[in-house]
Amino acid sequence: GNSKHIAEKVSKETGDSLVFMSKSRLKEDTTYEIGEQESIGFVFPVYWYTLPTMVERFIKHLRLSGYRGQYVYAIASYGFSAGGIMDRLKNMLEEKKLKLDAAFGVKMVDNYVVGYDIVSREKQISLLKNAEAEIENVLSLIVKKEHIQKINKGSLAFVSPLTGYAYRRTDHTKKFFVTQSCNGCRQCERNCPCNTIKMVDGKPVWKEDCTFCLSCLHGCRQKAVQYGRFTEKRERYQYRQQA
Repeated sequence: GNSKHIAEKVSKETGDSLVFMSKSRLKEDTTYEIGEQESIGFVFPVYWYTLPTMVERFIKHLRLSGYRGQYVYAIASYGFSAGGIMDRLKNMLEEKKLKLDAAFGVKMVDNYVVGYDIVSREKQISLLKNAEAEIENVLSLIVKKEHIQKINKGSLAFVSPLTGYAYRRTDHTKKFFVTQSCNGCRQCERNCPCNTIKMVDGKPVWKEDCTFCLSCLHGCRQKAVQYGRFTEKRERYQYRQQA
């Protein structure tokens, strides 16, 4: 929910339309009309120092009408650092004849419980408070249509091509399973952006491709969705507005 929160704030501030990148959206085969004064923004999380596969597919299938060099920006949410994610995005956009004018990063709570624990509630509050200030700063720059890069690549950005390659080559569905606490509510199936989850005999099964967003795991109210050996003992995280 980190990137969703950012995108909703940007849409509210700018008045631009909000379009969610998902497999069902790709099937609509839509051509997006771009007005002369409109901007084009991409908001997404960082996975393994690279773009989520769902984002890459959306960009590859993206069709725009009326683009005449309007302002194009991107915002990445990340836990530690963003790596070389904007370099990959820039190259992909160039293939679509789009120029990336600005790139921003917002540090938020890392939800990759497959690898490690979620930070404490106190740390989450601190991170999200700082993130709100970052988002407000980014919004001011977007409204002004500043051509700028404000993103923390981190000291390991150079490994992005390797981690990105590994991410795109990995079958992420193999280790998903549900515990006996699964009640067959279908929430994970409904919320999956890739339409990867199908119900079989009242239980979710992960098939085909998976962008590895972990929405199914973090969104399960019964904490029934697990991945591998370690997630069962780890906390879950979804973005929540701080008081």
